[in-house]
Amino acid sequence: MSTLEKTITLLNELTEDKVEVIYSYVQFLISQQNTVSQSRKEEPVGDILKELTGCLPDSGKTVEEYRAERIQERYGFN
Repeated sequence: MSTLEKTITLLNELTEDKVEVIYSYVQFLISQQNTVSQSRKEEPVGDILKELTGCLPDSGKTVEEYRAERIQERYGFN
């Protein structure tokens, strides 16, 4: 028996109003999935990489130097 068949069997045990709640939730999940997949299709990978690489100014510092600087700003020590 497939998962869908098992689910249908369980749904038959519920009242109509509870089935409506589940139906609404499934519609919400599908709309969220469609939104995420559409946003991923719209932006090419090259544009995403450009955004990521441009987030830190090139000041010649290493990642470790940036990290130490942030820790110093936040906690006051290295």
